[in-house]
Amino acid sequence: MTAEFVRPANRNKRAGCRCGGEALEAAGTSKKGIDRLTDTDRSPSVGRRVGWRNRSALLLGKALIGATRLLKQGGTTLPGRAALKISPQLISFLSSQLTAGTIAITGTNGKTTTASLLAAIFAADGRRCLHNAAGSNLAWGIASTFIEAGNWRAELAEKRAVLEIDEGAFPALCKSLRPRTAVVTNIFRDQLDRFGGVEQVRAAIQKGVSALPPEALLILNADDPLVASIDGGPRKTLYFGLDLSPAAAAGLTPAEKPELPCPCCRQQLLYSRLYFAHLGRYRCPRCGFRRPEPGFRLRHFESIPGEGATITLSLGGRPRQAVLPLPGIYNLYNALAAAAAASACGLTGSAIEKALGRAVSPSGRMERRRLASRELLIALIKNPAGANQVLNTMIEELQDKRSHLLIAINDLPADGTDLSWLGETDFELLARSRARPESVTISGTGAATTFRRLEKAGFDLHRMAVEPALPRALQRALSAAAPGEKLIILPNYTAMRQVQRHLGRIAARLPQ
Repeated sequence: MTAEFVRPANRNKRAGCRCGGEALEAAGTSKKGIDRLTDTDRSPSVGRRVGWRNRSALLLGKALIGATRLLKQGGTTLPGRAALKISPQLISFLSSQLTAGTIAITGTNGKTTTASLLAAIFAADGRRCLHNAAGSNLAWGIASTFIEAGNWRAELAEKRAVLEIDEGAFPALCKSLRPRTAVVTNIFRDQLDRFGGVEQVRAAIQKGVSALPPEALLILNADDPLVASIDGGPRKTLYFGLDLSPAAAAGLTPAEKPELPCPCCRQQLLYSRLYFAHLGRYRCPRCGFRRPEPGFRLRHFESIPGEGATITLSLGGRPRQAVLPLPGIYNLYNALAAAAAASACGLTGSAIEKALGRAVSPSGRMERRRLASRELLIALIKNPAGANQVLNTMIEELQDKRSHLLIAINDLPADGTDLSWLGETDFELLARSRARPESVTISGTGAATTFRRLEKAGFDLHRMAVEPALPRALQRALSAAAPGEKLIILPNYTAMRQVQRHLGRIAARLPQ
C-alpha cells in the first residue's frame, strides 16, 4: 500500500506509507520488538559516575516524595522541581538507563488515555515500563516519575518508558529523553494565553520532532491535517486513522465543516469525510497536500450504550477485534493510537486485544465512580473540541435518565487564564436536549464566566446555583442527586485535582 503525501517542507516530495512487516522493518522495529532496536545502540549509565549533583537531587526528590505522601499532598511536581534545581541534567542521566528506549506521547487531547492504554498493552505482553500514570507531563512531573522509580543508588529497574508529554515541554524533553518513538495524537486550540493558537502548538511539536534521534520512529494521526503535515525529516513515519464506511461516518459528521487552512499553502481544505472537529479525510485543491493512507486503521465500531464499543482494527494489515469499555469517538482515536504504537513496537495482537478489553479511564477522563448510592461520571474538559465530544457522549448516555451537573472551571495558570474557549463549546446542545440536567451547580475561580455562558446557552436560571468554593459545591451537587441518580462532574485540570481530593475525603467519612 503506498500513498502520495506532500510534506510542508518540500511540497513536491512523495512520501510512502508502508504497512505490515515491511513498514516495521523500515521503521527499525521488527516483530521481535523494540528491545532488539534499542538494547545495543544506547549505552546504559551503569558504570557511569552518578555525581554529587545527581545523587543530591535524587535524595532530595525521594525525601520530598515521602513527605508529600505522608501529608497526603500528592507529590507529582514538587520533588521534580526541587531536584532539577540541583541537577538540571537529572532526567538525561536517569533516562540513559532505559536501554529499550522511551515512547513519548504528545498532542492536545488524549495523551493521558493513550499513554495509559499503551502502558497496559506492555504489561499484558509481560514487559515492564516506566509510566507517568499520574498525568504530570511537564519536566517536573517527568523528573518526579524517574526519581520515584529509581533506587537510592540512582538505578532504574525498568528498561523502557511510556511517557505523556505536554506539547509546550515536548521540545526540551525530547532533547533530554531522546525518545525512540514519538506519537502525536491531535492538535486543537487549547490554553490560548499560553500557546496562542494551533499553529503555535504545531510549531512546538515540530521543534520536538526535529530534536528526536534520526533513527526514531514517528507515529502521526493521519486524520488531523495539522499533525499529518509535521515533517519527520529522516525519521521513519507511520500513520493511524479511521477507515469507516460512509454509513458509519455519516453518523459522526458534525453539523458544520471546519474552516481550517491548509498547513502548507493556507488554501481552504476540502473534506470528503469528517469525523469530529477538523479530523477526517481532506485534501488541498491548490498544493495537493492530502490525508496520507494510514497503516494502522480503525475499520468498524459498534457503540454499546454506557459501556463503550466493539472495534475492528487493522494493524499493519492484520485484523484485530476488541471490546473497548471507554465511551466516545475520541477514545476510539486513543485506542487506535495506543494499538498503533504497540504494533509498531512489536507487541502481540493478543496483548493489544486483552489490554483494550480491560481498559479503565484514567482519573477524571470519563471516570465512573459510585458514592453514597449515586453514580458519578467525571469528565475533564479544557478546550472546545474535547468538551463538545464529552457533551455528545453525555447526551447519548443520559436519554430519559435523571441527572445533575457540577461544572467546575478554574482560570489558574495551569489551566490557562483565557476562558474564551467556553464560548466556543456547544453547551446549547445539552441545554436543549432530553438529557438536560435537573440541577446545575457552578464552581471554580471562573464560576462567574461559566454562569454567564450557561445562561446564554439557555439553561434554566432556576435550576442553576453558583458556589465558587468547590468543597461546598460538591456537597451541594451530591445532595441534589437522589440515590440512584447520576451526577456528572465537568472540571478543567486544576478543578479536577481538587474534585478528586474532596471526593476521597467524603468517601473516607462514609460508613464502610
